[in-house]
Amino acid sequence: MAMVIDHPQDRAWRDAEQETTALMGTVNAAMARLVATIAMLIDTNGWHGSGIRSIDHWVTWKACVSDRRASGLVRIARRIDELPACWSLFRDGRITEDVMVQLARRLPAERDEELARLVPDLLVSQLRRILRSCPELPDGTPKESPLGLRERYVRSHTHDDGWLTGEFCLPPMEGPLYDAAMAAARDAEFRDRCGLEADVELNDLPAAATRPGVSWADAFVRLLSEGSDGLDATLQRTGYRGERHQIVLHHDLDPQGHFGPGQLHLGDVVPDSVARYFACDAQVRVAAWRAGQLVGITPAVRVPSRALRRAIERRDQGCTHPLCSQRRWLHIHHLRFWGDGGLTVPSNLVCLCQAHHRQLHDGGLSIKGNPEMGSLRFFDARGRPIEPPGVGPSSDFRYVEPTTYTPPYGGPLATGSFGWN
Repeated sequence: MAMVIDHPQDRAWRDAEQETTALMGTVNAAMARLVATIAMLIDTNGWHGSGIRSIDHWVTWKACVSDRRASGLVRIARRIDELPACWSLFRDGRITEDVMVQLARRLPAERDEELARLVPDLLVSQLRRILRSCPELPDGTPKESPLGLRERYVRSHTHDDGWLTGEFCLPPMEGPLYDAAMAAARDAEFRDRCGLEADVELNDLPAAATRPGVSWADAFVRLLSEGSDGLDATLQRTGYRGERHQIVLHHDLDPQGHFGPGQLHLGDVVPDSVARYFACDAQVRVAAWRAGQLVGITPAVRVPSRALRRAIERRDQGCTHPLCSQRRWLHIHHLRFWGDGGLTVPSNLVCLCQAHHRQLHDGGLSIKGNPEMGSLRFFDARGRPIEPPGVGPSSDFRYVEPTTYTPPYGGPLATGSFGWN
C-alpha cells in the first residue's frame, strides 16, 4: 500500500484557509455589531460630545480607525433599514465589511433582495463593477425658480446668547468677488495652521476642495480680521492697531474687586461666558469701573507678557485639548478666571485653540489640574473625561459564533449575470 505524504505546503494552504474563513466570519459579525452600535448612536444623537464634530469623527476616535473606514461604517449604519437582506448577510458574518460598504454606497433599496442572492459569491472588485452600472439617483433637491430683480443687502442679528446670524444677497458680478475672497482667507488660515509660508502654493488641492481643519466659518472670521486690519490706517502707518476698530468691553467691579457683567462699548451686555472668553486673552480692551469711576483699562497683569506666552506655548506644544492638533494661532487661557483672582502665572495658564477656547467658555468642556505638574485633564459637558480610547477588547467582550464564512469563487464575472434594466 502506497504511503500518501501530506506536503507541508498543502497542509499550510488547507490550515490557513480554514483559519481564515473561520476568523473572517467572526470579524464580519463583530463589525456588524459595531455598525449596529453606530446606528444606535445616530438614532439617539448619542455621539454628541465635547470636541466631536460628527458621528464619523466619533468613530475615528473611539474605534481608532481611519477617516475613510469610519465613513464607510457610518454609511452602512445609515442604511440598515433600507437594505435588510444584505444587512442580514453581514450580521451573520457571510459578507465582509468592504462588500457591505460598497452596497451601502450605491445599491438602491428596491434591489436589495435581488443582489443579496449574488453578493456572497462576488469578489469586491466584481461587485464594484456591477454597482458602477447603477444609475445615479436624483437627490430630490428642488430647483430654484427664477426670481425678479433683487436688492443688494447684508442683514445681521445678534441673539441674546451673543451669537450672530445673518444673510446677504449680491448680484452675479459681485458674487465671484466673495468666492475669491473666502477662498483666499481659507487658504491663508490653512497655511498658518500648517506652518506654511505665505507664498506657498496649494496646487495639490483644487480651489473647491476642503482644507482639513479649516471650515468656511474660520475663513469668514479670517476675512473679517484681515479686512479690519487692511482698513486700519493706524496699523498701516505705525504697525499697531488703532482704537477705532478695536473691541472694548466694560466691566463694573463690586466691593470685593470681582467683575460684573461685561458690556460692549455703546452696545449690549454680553453673556458671562462671552465676556470671560474675550477677557481671557488680549483680544479686546477691557475697561474696569467702580462706582462710576474708571479704575483702569486692560490692566497689565491680565495679559501674559510675550516672554511668558512663549514659555507657555513651548511647554504645551499646541492646543492642550486631547483631540486637537492645532499648533498655531493659540489663545492663552486662565484656568482660574482673571476676574475671580486668577493669577497670570504658568500654573494657571494653558494653550487652547480658538474653537476649544470658545467651547470651554460656552460650557461645552471643563479643565482640571495643574499644567506645570502634568495633571491637566479635560471633561465634557456631562463631566465625562476626554481621554484616548483603550487598547484591546474589553474584559466583558462576548465571543460571537457566526455562520461559517464562505469566500467568493473568484472566477470570471459573466457579462449577463446581473443587469440593472
